[in-house]
Amino acid sequence: MAGIGVEEVKTVNITTTDGQKIKAGDALVLCIKGEDILCRFIELDKGGYFVTEPILNRGEPVMVKYRLNSIAACYKVTQFTWDDREMQQEAAEEADQDAAQDVLQPGA
Repeated sequence: MAGIGVEEVKTVNITTTDGQKIKAGDALVLCIKGEDILCRFIELDKGGYFVTEPILNRGEPVMVKYRLNSIAACYKVTQFTWDDREMQQEAAEEADQDAAQDVLQPGA
């Protein structure tokens, strides 16, 4: 039995611009190159990238990674609303196009 034990503990705290702690699943607004991005925080990966997923996403969830030094500001979002009529219209148009393509394709 060894006479001494060593345990290394590494803690990483991630905070917003105004000092609030960020945890997985938090809704955030990131300011990157003058553009505001609404996303959900996933993790800080081993390479040091800030990993997120868009909140307003069409289709499969997509992970988006940002370099920490590219984020000019970061704030937590507690509540938001949006007008999704445009998204519904685009989805309807895509469904119509898909249906038309199915009709126009020769049978297999």
